[in-house]
Amino acid sequence: MKKLRVFQTVKIKRIVPGFSPGNLGTVFLFFILTPYLITFFLGNLREGNGEQAAFTQTGKEDACLVFVSNEASFGSEMIPIEDYVADKLARSMDENYEMEALKAQAVLIRSNLLAEIAEEDRYSTEGSMQGYKKKIQVKDPDYGKTLIKENILEAVAKTKGVYITYEGRPAGGAYFAVSNGKTRNAREMALEEYPYLLSVPCERDFLSENFNSFTVYKEKEFEKIWKSIKGWQITEDEILEKEGITVQKAMEKYTLYRDSADYVLYIEREGMYVSGEQFRKAFGLSSASFHFNKEEGQVIITVKGSGHGLGMSQFGANEMARQGSDYIHILNYFFQNVTITKFE
Repeated sequence: MKKLRVFQTVKIKRIVPGFSPGNLGTVFLFFILTPYLITFFLGNLREGNGEQAAFTQTGKEDACLVFVSNEASFGSEMIPIEDYVADKLARSMDENYEMEALKAQAVLIRSNLLAEIAEEDRYSTEGSMQGYKKKIQVKDPDYGKTLIKENILEAVAKTKGVYITYEGRPAGGAYFAVSNGKTRNAREMALEEYPYLLSVPCERDFLSENFNSFTVYKEKEFEKIWKSIKGWQITEDEILEKEGITVQKAMEKYTLYRDSADYVLYIEREGMYVSGEQFRKAFGLSSASFHFNKEEGQVIITVKGSGHGLGMSQFGANEMARQGSDYIHILNYFFQNVTITKFE
């Protein structure tokens, strides 16, 4: 059975021109800021006693020896992982969110990077340094184009080296913008490799301005788009093998299969199945938690939430932070049976 991929919600923020080695002003600025950045990222970090107690110290690795190799148009560039995490954080979450929510997001970005490290990417360091370097391959053309504000740098610095693990290995930390009131269970989506992604309530997500949305298509246009979607190789028996699946009829011809969080897993019409994520993409919907019906020659699609629904709801995390939760509590809420680990 083909697995659905977990996509991350990314919001591009304010764009500024990238640095150019040929720009004298940039070079001058680089030399002035370098001492500050080194102090900021590599200086001693002081966490509260409660947070320290929640960490597992690995004692084997140094976050400073982890680099991101970004394939850009001008070639490959090696970026210290904390620099890359800061840039990614500025692009993937509302910069006005609470500090604890930003810190949780920084941990997930770092964890996703570490989860991608392959055995062949390891290579020993030279000289007296112990351990080894790790190189994480990415292709991110938007790196370096976003203005990184001080609170973003602070969130990264205060979580330096922190990531989540499951059964001793770095865990992929899925995240998205706003839930429909619950997050999704990965097993119901046939994502067996993410057993720590279970459904949890997000009771305050309805407060988001992005919680409800709708779109309208003329019936002929709706039909044309439907026919353009490639069918999915699956049967009803395979779908119903998963617990928590409910069946719903829509517009006479359509059968919708929903997971326990009310997101559409699959839609069937006349023997053809498409996934809820395929439908969402084809019709430009904000999430796969949708309903549709026909009225006077038009198809009205109503949607709840924004994003794929797996992992951490960013809006929900921010609401938890507003209520006093720290980032460790936030992560433990959205990710079950994980360990929050920190480089020594």
